[in-house]
Amino acid sequence: MKLNLEFSPPFNEITGKVFQTMEFEKPLTLRELLQRLKEKFGQKFYDLIWENGNENQFNKLLSIIINGHSYRHEKFLDTVLKDGDDIVFIYIYFGG
Repeated sequence: MKLNLEFSPPFNEITGKVFQTMEFEKPLTLRELLQRLKEKFGQKFYDLIWENGNENQFNKLLSIIINGHSYRHEKFLDTVLKDGDDIVFIYIYFGG
């Protein structure tokens, strides 16, 4: 199974890439993907995802977009990813 990943700042500063295709032996849930990305890119990457280290609460600035849809529902982490899915990790910054 292949997933097409896009890493916006500050994620791409850790990954060294904006776009990356990763292959997995079987379908994964979003939670499993996040764990694999932690293994590949380290704790600093993983810390960007969670609010104050709480693995049940996404960082308020983070949006994970799957196939063009950004959503957060109760079972978001249990979303089963499919071959060819496009997944974007983006921080929403505001300012002036």
